[in-house]
Amino acid sequence: MTDWQTYVAGFHARCPGISEDVLVRTTADGLSPYDWVARAVASEAERVLDLACGSGVMGRVLAEAVPHRPTEVVGLDLSEAELRRAAAAGYGGGGGYLRLVRGDGLRLPFAGQAFDAVTCSMAMMVFDRYAPALAECARVLKPGGVLGITVPSAVPLRPSDVRLLTQVTARLRSFPQFPGGAELTGLREAVEANGFRLLEDARERFAFPVHDRSDADLLIRSLYLPGTPDRRRNAAAAFLAERAVDEGGGLEIAVPIRRLVAVLKAE
Repeated sequence: MTDWQTYVAGFHARCPGISEDVLVRTTADGLSPYDWVARAVASEAERVLDLACGSGVMGRVLAEAVPHRPTEVVGLDLSEAELRRAAAAGYGGGGGYLRLVRGDGLRLPFAGQAFDAVTCSMAMMVFDRYAPALAECARVLKPGGVLGITVPSAVPLRPSDVRLLTQVTARLRSFPQFPGGAELTGLREAVEANGFRLLEDARERFAFPVHDRSDADLLIRSLYLPGTPDRRRNAAAAFLAERAVDEGGGLEIAVPIRRLVAVLKAE
């Protein structure tokens, strides 16, 4: 059985920012998953908590989403390595638009009703118990505040996507895994149980482009694959790079993503 707390901490210590490096290049109709979340929460939010902020990309996107109005974005993450990368990129003080805090998403170090919005981009599945994290989100949000979450999804996929992903997993002999499970089937119910009114539960097919071996290596290294040896990772990356050459230097890897948007009910 995987010790997820140790695995996740070690993964992000070794590879800070790798998730963001992949997701900023993963698009649907020209939008990244970060843009997708920002569009849901940024219009009225003046103070935003970015939960499990990683290397800080979500904070930059949120701060720039409404250019005529400054938005204070506070980023929180448990990984020192991720926060160091965010600070090195200027997200911890450049312009004062993002403050970085090291802390646990299950015990947020903020007062109640401190934020207008909370985002959690592709990270809720990393909590082995996401219901307490949602309860903390509700605690720090003002009544009427907005919660925007993205998590991996099993759909939508095209038939060609299924064939390609099956070939990749055959070489890995494993599937990407998460502490909270690959498909958070109880997430909608948990959101509503913690005092939110669900506004949207949508799924979208995003795609990551693979042009060469470096792209393939980046994608494979970004996956949570506990127990998968390097030779299998290398075999999967080599396969994707070869397919990209066969396709004329370009290959789309489908990344289905689910977005939930909810508003905190007034007491």
